[in-house]
Amino acid sequence: MNDDSAHPLPDRCRPDEARYQALFEQVSCGVILLGPDGRVVASNASARRLLGHAPESIAESGIASLCHPEDVEREHLEPGAIASGMIARAVCRVKRVAEDPWFWAELSASRLPDGGAQIILRDITSEREAASRIRNLAYFDALTGLPNRELFREQIDKAIERCRRVDKPMALLFLDIDRFKMVNDSLGHSSGDVLLTEVADRLRAAVRGGDSIGRLTQASAAQRPAESGISRLGGDEFTVVVADLEHPQDAARVARRILHALSRPFLVSGQEIYATCSIGIAVWPDDGANSEFLLRSADVAMYHAKSRGGATYAFFNSNMNLTSTRRLALESQLRRGLEREEFHLVYQPIRDTRTGKVSAVEALVRWKDGNGQAVSPAEFIPIAEEAGLIVDLGAFVLRTACRQARAWQDAGYAPIRMSVNISVHQLRRTGIVDSIDQILFESGLEAGHLELEITESSMLDANPNIAAAIGRLRELGVGLALDDFGTGFSSLSALQRFPIERLKIDRSFVAGVGEKASDEALVSAIVALANRLSLEVVAEGVETEEQARFLAQLGCRELQGYLFSRPLAAADVASQLPRDPKPVARPAPSDEAD
Repeated sequence: MNDDSAHPLPDRCRPDEARYQALFEQVSCGVILLGPDGRVVASNASARRLLGHAPESIAESGIASLCHPEDVEREHLEPGAIASGMIARAVCRVKRVAEDPWFWAELSASRLPDGGAQIILRDITSEREAASRIRNLAYFDALTGLPNRELFREQIDKAIERCRRVDKPMALLFLDIDRFKMVNDSLGHSSGDVLLTEVADRLRAAVRGGDSIGRLTQASAAQRPAESGISRLGGDEFTVVVADLEHPQDAARVARRILHALSRPFLVSGQEIYATCSIGIAVWPDDGANSEFLLRSADVAMYHAKSRGGATYAFFNSNMNLTSTRRLALESQLRRGLEREEFHLVYQPIRDTRTGKVSAVEALVRWKDGNGQAVSPAEFIPIAEEAGLIVDLGAFVLRTACRQARAWQDAGYAPIRMSVNISVHQLRRTGIVDSIDQILFESGLEAGHLELEITESSMLDANPNIAAAIGRLRELGVGLALDDFGTGFSSLSALQRFPIERLKIDRSFVAGVGEKASDEALVSAIVALANRLSLEVVAEGVETEEQARFLAQLGCRELQGYLFSRPLAAADVASQLPRDPKPVARPAPSDEAD
C-alpha cells in the first residue's frame, strides 16, 4: 500500500474492507466521500492526484471551495448543495494548487444511504479543448480567424431579433475585394491568402469603435471571443453587421471608414498592391425581412457598386433586383446564343493618315438574342467573362474574322490587317497559340495579316501562360496591339518587355481633343512615347475633322472612328477596301491540319 492509502475508508465500509479499499484507490476517476454534514471524509488516489492535495484539507469550507467563484455562481454551487444532493452534475474550473492554473472538471454527485454524498471528479480539460477546436473549425475561418458563414448566420439572426425588439434598423455590409482574382492569378494563391489576412486585420481596425454609429453584433456561439460584426463568407467576400442604427444612412459612415482603411497599399510578396473593395449595403427591415433576403439584397448592391468601377459603396434599391435578374437571364441566353449561333461580326475600317485608304479593320462581335433584340457588347461581354463563356465566344470571333479576311483577299482586295480583341482569359489557357495557329491554317490567312488587341491587364498578369503565349504568337508572325492605352494600369516596363507593335489611344482621350488642353497634352505625350519606342499609333473614336488634323499632325499613322465609318457588315466594308493591283491566285486551304 503506497502513501495514497493514508486516507482509509470510514468504518461504514468495513465489510470486505481490503477489497473495497483497493477498488476505491485504483478507480481512474477521482472519488471524494462526504459525510452527512458535508465534510470530506475520504478521497481516493485519483482525486488527490488531480487536486495536488488531499480534499480533506479543505475542512469547513466545503467542496464548493475547490471551484472557481464564477462557476460556483453559474452552477449554483452554494455551500452544501452538492453534499445534499441538490446538484447532480456540475462543470467548473478547479485549481490543483495555488501556483497551478485552473483546469476544467466534471463533478457528479450522488447521495449515500447514511445521508452523505459521493462526488466523482473527472478532468475534462482535454475534452473541452478538443470541443473548442472543433467548434472553432465549425464557426471560424481558418485563414483570417473571423467568424465564417455559419456563425455569420447566427450573428445576423440574433441582430435582427434584437432590432425587432428595440424597433431600430440594422445594416448589412457585403464586401468584395476588387480585382482579387488578378492577385491570385498574378502572384499565386499564397499571396492572395496574405492579402486576405491583411484585409481582415484592417477591417477589424476600421469597425472598432463603431458603437458610436451602431451596435456591432457579438458572436456568442464560440468559446473564444468573436470579431465584432465582421465575418468572412468565403473567397474574398466579407460582411459587417451593424445593429441598432439611429438612421439607415449611418451605415454609410462605416462603409466610408472601411474604404479609407483599404485605400492604402498592401505589401504582398515584396510589392505594393492596391486592393480596394466594393460594398453593398442592405437595411433591415426595408431590404429584407430575414437574413437570407437581406444577404441577397446586399450582394446585389455590391455588384452594383462594382459595376461603377469599384472602390465605392451602394445602398440596395428595388431597381437593382431588375438588373440582377437581367444579368442572370443574359447569362442563360448567352449559353443558348452560342449554341444557336446568334452572334455575328461587324468590321470598323481603320484609315492610314498618309494615303487616306483603309489599312486595317477591327472585328467587333454583335448579338441579337432569340427574340431578335440587339444586346450591347458592353452588357454581354463582361457577363461572358465572368461566366467563363468568353473563351468559346473569342474562338468564334477569331475564326470568323480570319475567314472573312481571307475571303476579301480571294475576292481580289488588297491584303489588310484584321484586328481582333483577345481576352486575358483566353491568353491564360494552355494551348491558345496552337488554337490560333489551327484557325489560321484552316482559314488560309497568313499570320502577318492578323493582329490581336490585348489589354493592359493582360500585360501585367503574372500568369506564366500569358507571357509564353505572347512570345509564341510573335514567333508565329501574329501582330500585337495594346488596346485602350492609358485607361488601365499602364506599365512602361511591360511595353519594353513584350513585343507590342502598336498602341491604340482610347477614345476617352481623343474626345477631348479640341476641347480640353489636358487631353491634348496626354495624347501628345502618348504619341511621343510611342515614337520613342518605335511603336505605331492608332487613335480610336475620331469624330471630327479637327481631331483628325490634330492627330495626324502629331504623327498618328492610323485613325478609327465615326468620322470615317461606323462598324459595317462585311459586304459594306468591301466597297471601301483597296483593290489588289497584282492579284495572285491562292490555293484553297486544306480541310485537314498537318
